[in-house]
Amino acid sequence: MKDNISEEDRHSALLVRDAMENTVAQLPAVHDLVPAAVTQGRRRRARARLAIAAGSVCVAGAVVAASLALAGGHDARSARPTASGTPVPHESSSPVRPEGYRSPFHQIPPLEDLQLEGLTVRERTQRADFQQKAARVLDELLPDSVGLVRPSYANARSYRGETADGKVFPLAFSTYYSRSGPGPGPCLKYINNTRGGCEHVTLSNGIKAMVVRLTDHAVVPLVHTQIEFSYRHHHVTFRVESDPKAEVDSPVSGRELQTIVSDPRFLDLVRDAIKLPLETKKPTNKGS
Repeated sequence: MKDNISEEDRHSALLVRDAMENTVAQLPAVHDLVPAAVTQGRRRRARARLAIAAGSVCVAGAVVAASLALAGGHDARSARPTASGTPVPHESSSPVRPEGYRSPFHQIPPLEDLQLEGLTVRERTQRADFQQKAARVLDELLPDSVGLVRPSYANARSYRGETADGKVFPLAFSTYYSRSGPGPGPCLKYINNTRGGCEHVTLSNGIKAMVVRLTDHAVVPLVHTQIEFSYRHHHVTFRVESDPKAEVDSPVSGRELQTIVSDPRFLDLVRDAIKLPLETKKPTNKGS
């Protein structure tokens, strides 16, 4: 059967077909399109995963930052806040603070002025450095129940432990030159304010010491635990007091104090304290 198409129409149809064939020839074959599509899909999934991972890191960072901010200086140890990363400046110390710096706590301003009076800038710096070291070492030696140990701003023998639940346990660490013989002295001097006894002990390093459980004269009598001994013609006293506001006794036992002061790190502190202008007279025993 003959086509009822004129030569002109046939020519036009051929031109259209040639144009379509040329267009199709420039396209990739069907078997080439599938891998390209798969590759593109994989790239999109990879970019999506990267975006999700980046978002997760940002969220995790925000959670950690928020946790630290809410903790307000509390760390991973059970009831022990953490040392400040951005400490409050100390007027006699260098502006660069080492990691683990403990922000000093303040007491009555006139009393602080008296305690710093007569010290040179160099002596204040030496004492502040010692207090930072002492706070860190005591923090390592004391049980978690005492909390984070911080030094006093001006009183070289005063520290305190602060727990995450708000308890505050004052600490006293003092050394002073003594003309008396070796040994801590008799228990008789604490006869009026002891509860739980006073005993003489020999530490693991051979040092003779006296462990006392002192009571205060508050409405609710509370117990403070203290140990004292002689070292190189100096009398050494370390005391962990109670929290009168929370009405909680000292969280440290006499046996624990014996272990603490027997540690070489504590004796290193004693040697450092002897070299510094920390005290010039014997401190008054609390409760006496």
